[in-house]
Amino acid sequence: MSDSPHRAELERLAIVGAVCAVLAAATYLPIPRAEALRPWLPGEALPLVHLVLPSDRQVKEDETGELVVLDAAPLVEAETPAPLSPAARLPLRDGAVQTAIELPDGALDSFFEALAMAEGGEPERIVRVLHWGDSTIAADGICKTVRGRMQDRFGDGGPGFLPVHVDTRWQIRLGILRYNDDAEWETFNVTFAGSEEWRYGLGGHVSTAVGEASVSMGGEKMEDGKRQPLHRFDVYYQAQPEGGSVSIVPNGTGGARIKTGADRVQDKFRLLNSPQGSSKLWIKTHGDGPVSLYGIALETAGPGITWETLGVAGSSIASVINHQGRVHIKGQVARRQPDLIVYQTGGNELEYPDLQRGDGEAYRGKYLEALGKLRAGAPEAPCLMIGPIDQGTRERGKVVSREGLDKIIRLQREAASEAGCAYWDARGVMGGDGGFARWIQSEPQLGSTDLLHLTSDGFELIGQSLADALLDRYDHWKLENPDSGYVPEDIEDEWTEPPEGLEEKRLELEGGAAE
Repeated sequence: MSDSPHRAELERLAIVGAVCAVLAAATYLPIPRAEALRPWLPGEALPLVHLVLPSDRQVKEDETGELVVLDAAPLVEAETPAPLSPAARLPLRDGAVQTAIELPDGALDSFFEALAMAEGGEPERIVRVLHWGDSTIAADGICKTVRGRMQDRFGDGGPGFLPVHVDTRWQIRLGILRYNDDAEWETFNVTFAGSEEWRYGLGGHVSTAVGEASVSMGGEKMEDGKRQPLHRFDVYYQAQPEGGSVSIVPNGTGGARIKTGADRVQDKFRLLNSPQGSSKLWIKTHGDGPVSLYGIALETAGPGITWETLGVAGSSIASVINHQGRVHIKGQVARRQPDLIVYQTGGNELEYPDLQRGDGEAYRGKYLEALGKLRAGAPEAPCLMIGPIDQGTRERGKVVSREGLDKIIRLQREAASEAGCAYWDARGVMGGDGGFARWIQSEPQLGSTDLLHLTSDGFELIGQSLADALLDRYDHWKLENPDSGYVPEDIEDEWTEPPEGLEEKRLELEGGAAE
């Protein structure tokens, strides 16, 4: 009698095992979606056997259907393609695949000319880059890295355009000063809309204060702990019926009180200069009516470059097409006078019906429509289109790339070519298909566990790779245009020879191409 309980336990265990076996076998019936639940499919390693085999061995079917013991397949590494330019080799970075900018002839020439003028020291030259996108850039990780690299070389042009108030769930810009009383501002963004007008400003935000409210704004801190001196403050605001007044006061200099009342809703601007430089800007509404602000562009005296983050989490081409008024965004861009327009989107568009339908030609048309809206205010400005990063999903316990990425990148590349824009494949830096799986397993980890975004290290790596690609193209442009850049009038006649070291650099690059 003493072993009866044990027999009962064994019987129950056998019943559980039999039920599991029956359920597993049922997944092999011709039932829709049952395949995803099958414990084993031909081509996969036999389950459970790995428990009794060494970690580098597995059991699989061979070509004849026999079960054989094989070496476990190693993690597939991203293949590094041959350099796209025989004359220059992009820096090798751990975890990244060298990816050059695809550049139609002359597509970035005027941007490079502006860079050369800033690099040459042209007084007050500010090179302005407007970078729109979704959550990939909304936290400023990629842009901050590119901005730092570009400003180290061409000079710090200041923060550029900043909305006066944002919800940090949708956009954030660390390092700058933007302090306000959240309770006094009502802010709508281009992703979720909500404003009565199709006007969300250059940065995708419009903020309104009805009562008294204030904002303090400023740039980056310098090595001495003080904030950089800023010399130009360009206010983007909305005039409206019964609009109130707002004071804009750079510290250390006189400011202005702007009355925003008008007979109809319209966009207006006000430029304030601070000749001696101001470290902070104070904004105060006076409670005499609603005041709606899009943002303020903050710049140094120059020369230098801005790289302005205009991304809003969740945004897409639909945000631009459906929520931004055509005349409104055209005027906002025209006011900023950009030297380069960058557009980076796609991750939020993978489920679009236009993309899923047929060859996706309808999506391509919508992408060009959104791009055209942003470029209308600066039709002569060069443009750089950036494709989405890789995104992952889990299938049978493995991380694989989401469907549609190859298609959307192909369509965006075609659209960029049609529009005369340069194109850069951000997913290519991750190694293309399967990139997210590799980056989430890397050390340090580059991919986030949500399978949609990157870690701070991952965003920085994308930013460094983009800066590498841009500076490589610029350096080659300078080699082909040795007389470009700013030349002070008093020494212009003395420049009869190319700058020192230019010929040696050319020979060095040509020598590298022969390797």
